[in-house]
Amino acid sequence: MCRLFGLLSITPSNPAKYLVNDPCSLLSQSNADPFKLQGDGWGIGFYINGSLRVIKSERPVYEEQERFRSLAEKIKSNIIIAHIRRASNPRGLPRERLISVENSQPFYYGKYVFAHNGVIMIPDEVAEFLGEWRARIRGLNDSEVYFWYIMKEVHEGRALPDALRNFERTLWDIWLNVRDKHLDKTRPYIGLNMVFSDGGRLYAYCKYDEELDGAVKSLCYRDHPGMQMVYSLSTERLVVSSEKTNVEEDWRPLESGQLLTGYVENGKIMTTKIRV
Repeated sequence: MCRLFGLLSITPSNPAKYLVNDPCSLLSQSNADPFKLQGDGWGIGFYINGSLRVIKSERPVYEEQERFRSLAEKIKSNIIIAHIRRASNPRGLPRERLISVENSQPFYYGKYVFAHNGVIMIPDEVAEFLGEWRARIRGLNDSEVYFWYIMKEVHEGRALPDALRNFERTLWDIWLNVRDKHLDKTRPYIGLNMVFSDGGRLYAYCKYDEELDGAVKSLCYRDHPGMQMVYSLSTERLVVSSEKTNVEEDWRPLESGQLLTGYVENGKIMTTKIRV
């Protein structure tokens, strides 16, 4: 269960409050539960004068606290996406093959940056549907096939809601054909939660099985489902997170199946929320 964070602001903002200073900051989430350590890498993507920069590490963020804090305190950007990783392993590979900078998130391409919380249970079969985009896969993180599928769809002119619908439909179509080869699995994915940006807008998509996965609680406050994303909204800032980082802000739930889009219009943060 990885952890996600996204920020959109009117003017370049610093994310240190949410990443390192809040009681349930992303850093705090990394080792809040000793049985669910987020110890398999981390990364932050942000834009400077419209150009995307991504800094990643394969090391546990709680072992690189000073580096993470220093970076969080230096960044100022209108759009920031961060991720801490608890590696999934649907292929059953040796753990050392899963831990590398290439496998850490966010993933990025051109102006696009993406981070995922969940498991794609049949990544090799999904990769076969990527066409020429398959050659861009660099690691063994199952989330990477999700990213490149979305990139393929966007490149072909589809809007993000359609790309997300097509991805889930493809997962289930593949699953119906290959499930006999995966007797140790019961479904094609566990969670499609993601944050995504094209440099102008911030997107947050929450998708998980409420019946199968809803009983697992959030890491810090343990007051809502662990895969139910939340967001905090003002006229100047939109923050999305895997779970609330503090109790003083008005955090709202993002229900399973909802896509939240944040953008700037007439000097204010505006949002739309649709069911995908």
